[in-house]
Amino acid sequence: MRIEKILKTQQPDTHRKLNKNRKQNNKKRRRGKKEDLSFSDVMELMQHDSYCRGRGGSIKQRTWGK
Repeated sequence: MRIEKILKTQQPDTHRKLNKNRKQNNKKRRRGKKEDLSFSDVMELMQHDSYCRGRGGSIKQRTWGK
């Protein structure tokens, strides 16, 4: 038997509180919006020396040793 069912039958007030908190936490998680960066934005952020063009024109991050 699940703990939720036991708690629901024996302590309905506590069960209601816990469910309410769980729903509020889910809403808080969705608040952050992801950034949509264009290609030019990414290029601007990567203009430091640690990035270079590799073979075939791909942009790669340089390693510390090389």
